[in-house]
Amino acid sequence: MKKLIIGLTVGMLLGSSTVALAATNTVQATLQKFRIVIDGTPRTGTSTQLLYKGTTYVPIRDTADLFDYSVNYDNKSKSISFNSKNSYSDGWVTLNDFQIANSDLNVHLNGQDTYEVTNGKSVQLIKINTSTLEDGENSTIYDINSKKIKIKKVLGAVYLSKQDLKDAGYRAK
Repeated sequence: MKKLIIGLTVGMLLGSSTVALAATNTVQATLQKFRIVIDGTPRTGTSTQLLYKGTTYVPIRDTADLFDYSVNYDNKSKSISFNSKNSYSDGWVTLNDFQIANSDLNVHLNGQDTYEVTNGKSVQLIKINTSTLEDGENSTIYDINSKKIKIKKVLGAVYLSKQDLKDAGYRAK
């Protein structure tokens, strides 16, 4: 009988400590469906958003889909990669990818809407003013050697024509 009481007591203690541990890992959040607007266009997400302590959490796959990106998860490296599903990336390169391909050049944001591409001697090679460029619009700029480079703005990102960059003597991914 004594062993039974000790066994029950130990079992109750272990059970109550498990409940206590589980209680400390719980949070109170609200599931909510928000209206999502991208560049003035209402978009429909497929999931419900989570609202916790004033911050809204949206599933990453749903968010990527709203911005026309596909998502891939690599369990081995624990990494998430995004790839554009739109054709605007064909034949075009972002400023970031342009800088990566041309590691000897620097891209600086000078002001709110102007990018400057300089060489190692701080000589301005390209100046890109996007203040009048609306999302989805194309424009043409010229580098220091008067080589024409087409640019466009998509979802706030600046893209440069790969062919124009190559014709002007730059590398493009």
